[in-house]
Amino acid sequence: MPTIEVSDTVYDEILSRRRGRESISKTLERELKPEAACETGVNVKEVDDMARRTSREKTYASEELRIKYGVGS
Repeated sequence: MPTIEVSDTVYDEILSRRRGRESISKTLERELKPEAACETGVNVKEVDDMARRTSREKTYASEELRIKYGVGS
């Protein structure tokens, strides 16, 4: 791994971003690596499929469902 020289200010900033006893190289890797897709991101294909399905299906108001299925109060 190549060695780089940084100012004291930059070094202190890198140390402040460490997680626990994480190595400086790991800290730099984590901080500089592009963000991965968010885990809670939206699955666009699934949403598109759902939109297509629901546009073809009949929709009901909550009162109609209570009457049809005899649920709720």
